[in-house]
Amino acid sequence: MHYLVITTGSCGNCYVFHNGKDSIIIDCGITFTKLSRSLSEHGIPLDSVRALFLTHLHPDHSKGVGVVQRKLGIPVYLSDISLEMNESVMIRQKIETSGLVSYSFGEIVDVPGFSVVPFRTSHDSDGSAGYMFTSSGRRFFLMTDTGLIPDAAWELASGADVKFIESNYDEEMLERGSYPAFLKKRIRGEYGHLPNSAAVDFAKRTARHGESLYFVHLSANNNSPEVLRELCRKEIPSGIFCTVCERGGLSEGFIDGEEE
Repeated sequence: MHYLVITTGSCGNCYVFHNGKDSIIIDCGITFTKLSRSLSEHGIPLDSVRALFLTHLHPDHSKGVGVVQRKLGIPVYLSDISLEMNESVMIRQKIETSGLVSYSFGEIVDVPGFSVVPFRTSHDSDGSAGYMFTSSGRRFFLMTDTGLIPDAAWELASGADVKFIESNYDEEMLERGSYPAFLKKRIRGEYGHLPNSAAVDFAKRTARHGESLYFVHLSANNNSPEVLRELCRKEIPSGIFCTVCERGGLSEGFIDGEEE
């Protein structure tokens, strides 16, 4: 399995997973040009993409979706709540509703090469989701943009070979920073984002020896890769591999498949 974090953060978010034959994308808050160039540069065929899954409809996660629909003609999956509650957002972003496929949380969604289980997250975008999915005998977990860790996430993350976990802000940096009080309250509220402390604790409690952790969606103003790396060194046991994905940067990984 070959995977890319093409970019992550408020500047845009896009994750790609390729099992050697089929690919899926999670979120597309980037241009189609950047998506196609990144896939080409890293040896993932554009015509291997079978589906795009959305965590939610904030532009940094979804502004490129409409163009992907028109260029690739692939289905775009999102929660039934998100589809029902975000009509005006989809119109603004020129997302074609005829190409959308909705699911209920906890439902198993099968696309070529992948079996996907969506779970509900806690964010200020109706129907926001995280995903656990399997492919080539490997299990992956992705949770971003959530103010709380959902109950379902604990079981779904346990046993995942590779985890992508939001670690948006350092509590002290947010408190000392220049953001107005209402914005600080929104960020640390139950419909906001995860702080480093909660993200690292969740990772530590659900990871096993030999697994890989990727910390994503770091704030440009209220976090520091160095601060988060130091927390990981202190808290994450040795033998668990941690990568802090810097805002706007690309991260790449590989993991051998297993027999289904």
